Amino acid sequence: MKKIIFASIMALFSIFETTNSVSAAQTIYTSMPNQDDTYYQPFKNELQKFNVDLQGNADDQDKIISLDTNKTNYKTLDFNYPDIWIRDVAPVVTTKMVKFRYAPNYLKKSDSRYLNNRFNKFLKGRYNYRKSDLILDGGNLQWNGDQTVILTKQVFDDNSDWTKQEIVDELKDKLQVRKVIFISKEPGDVLGHSDGMVKFIDRKKIFINDFSYEPGFLKKVEQQILKQEPDMKFVVLPSSYTSKGQYDKNIASAKGLYINMLETNQVIYFPMYGLKKDQQVLKLVEKQTDKKVIPINVAKLSTLGGSIHCMTWDAPDKFAL
Repeated sequence: MKKIIFASIMALFSIFETTNSVSAAQTIYTSMPNQDDTYYQPFKNELQKFNVDLQGNADDQDKIISLDTNKTNYKTLDFNYPDIWIRDVAPVVTTKMVKFRYAPNYLKKSDSRYLNNRFNKFLKGRYNYRKSDLILDGGNLQWNGDQTVILTKQVFDDNSDWTKQEIVDELKDKLQVRKVIFISKEPGDVLGHSDGMVKFIDRKKIFINDFSYEPGFLKKVEQQILKQEPDMKFVVLPSSYTSKGQYDKNIASAKGLYINMLETNQVIYFPMYGLKKDQQVLKLVEKQTDKKVIPINVAKLSTLGGSIHCMTWDAPDKFAL
């Protein structure tokens, strides 16, 4: 009898482990500009290297693929999404997958409409997701893995016809969370994304940029978070921010912003900029996680205004059709 009970228990464990392994798998997407795109042309080789590096160092459970119709030496899907900032147009993922409207006020309406429609075409028939009429970039929402999200007040600027309560209610309903925390966007940041400012470590602990280039701003953001979540603990992540080499005069460089990392179920893909603090900050991140931390070089690409998190979208396979 004991042997039968033991065998049954082991079988249940086996089922659980298999289910957990399947649910943990995900696909990480990147995207590449058109061959004739003049804006990104100077970065063509770096973008290719980024994809090769990311795919070559990927964890076994992370399937990495680029939306790229060109012949390459990395894995691609025969679909063209012609902008590298895939994070912002893609759905936000909590326990639900939600496609918000991509119509930020920093883009011409014709451009955002085209990109939004193009990505909707990619999603159709591939993923099970909800839709929302709220305008929200994917790079402006951070989830703690439980019931809390953080985003900047850029969402108010992008949705001036919504009240704050309507925005809160929409986010809670669509994302199935209980708490929505708003923080100020960085001064001078036209994008207003939170993924260059904060990143959850766990439910009640969060990495926060040191904002060394904006005196007094760190304390301001900490106070805003604590006012809405008094139990939150902070780990200040040093920055090596530099505007040197900034490509677009209207979009601030992201070089030196280590907080813009990509975390999956098993690993963290960590941005390296060829700066003195690279190894120091990598080791600090390693101390805060049991996951493997994989360095990825984005030194030149970051001068475009984003880093690893901005250039990727991780979609759990459980949402796939």
